[in-house]
Amino acid sequence: MQTFNPYLIPIMHEIDQFLNCLSLSNEYKIIKNLQDKKIPPFDDFSLAHPKDLFSAHFLCMHALYHLKKQYQHSQKFTLIIQSVHIQKITLHNPIAVHEASQKALETTDPLESYYLNSKYYFETQEDEINDMLKSFWQKYIAQDNKKEALDTLNLPTHADAKMIKAQYLRLAQQHHPDKGGCAETFTKIRQAKAVLDKIF
Repeated sequence: MQTFNPYLIPIMHEIDQFLNCLSLSNEYKIIKNLQDKKIPPFDDFSLAHPKDLFSAHFLCMHALYHLKKQYQHSQKFTLIIQSVHIQKITLHNPIAVHEASQKALETTDPLESYYLNSKYYFETQEDEINDMLKSFWQKYIAQDNKKEALDTLNLPTHADAKMIKAQYLRLAQQHHPDKGGCAETFTKIRQAKAVLDKIF
């Protein structure tokens, strides 16, 4: 299996230095910094190209999760990795934990498992990347329309998939044109359900 060994240490070092100066950041700023500092292979990536965008994203996340493990091992810092922000936090009172106990305490993070597996970096094909980007943007746009769709179905913001389905079926039956309902209202209900199906 191919690895990032020649790249990983310099990337992790630069991200660590960057987070020392700016403890709360995001993936875009980190990638931009890696490009500005000409850290390989970021200096060769063109983010306008889907394959390079995926490679930069994956390699950044791969390094962040390795850095998180390094921080956990040192018990000096922790790293919060979320979709919109990355934050380095100093640990003031580290807890002595035996290795067996540490493994029991760790929760499984599917994103961490994905990004720590370098095979996805090397084996993901351009058509798969394009599908992922398309899916991402569909979900991103759907998030923008989520509140309006929930309002159309008369649902609260905390509604889950089960609530959405039940309310949709009730409203669709009530407003179906074949049962004397309004065609325009029925169409809006179906469109709202289609938006929410992309999210839930």
